[in-house]
Amino acid sequence: MGKKSEISRFVGKKIRMLQAEEERGAGKAMMADLRRGIGHEPGELPQLFGMVLLDMPQEFMSESGIATREEWSCYMALTLYAMHQQGFDWKDRPMHVKEGGSIGRALAKMAKTSDDANADKRALQRLQAFATSIDMKEAFYHLKSLIQLLRSKGISIDYEALAADLYDFQYADGKKRVNLRWGQDFYLEKGKKETEEDIS
Repeated sequence: MGKKSEISRFVGKKIRMLQAEEERGAGKAMMADLRRGIGHEPGELPQLFGMVLLDMPQEFMSESGIATREEWSCYMALTLYAMHQQGFDWKDRPMHVKEGGSIGRALAKMAKTSDDANADKRALQRLQAFATSIDMKEAFYHLKSLIQLLRSKGISIDYEALAADLYDFQYADGKKRVNLRWGQDFYLEKGKKETEEDIS
């Protein structure tokens, strides 16, 4: 199994654990703690150690005290998921949907539902701001803004895929791949809208 697949699998497992804990009543507090982690670096908030690090493959973990690419990817995906799911029942309105698509696709879907004539342009500007992030702290800042936007419209994404993309994004070639794929997804979804309008 490749590194990105391992990261996706780990994040999916953690999300299922959070959902199971919510069934037992402890999930709300765990999700609230995860939301507090947004904007912080992995390891900065001790109350998140168990939620993020428990059962994490040892090879993902830092030995230097500086978060690894794997830790950044998992941490960002889980904290953003907690924010995205807030206010929605995960059974009725799950904000993590496996094969649910990338941020690019979700932004195009959001623009479809907007009454704003400039929705496409605004969504693309936000996507471009993320694409130019120089480090993970800046990427985190832009992703928070994007997820808040999607949450306001109740549009889900695939958080397992997001975690893998965030891992890829930390390498120069991977960053290009993620940016291209999200851009392609945006325009493919936008193209569906225009095709549907032409047919109707």
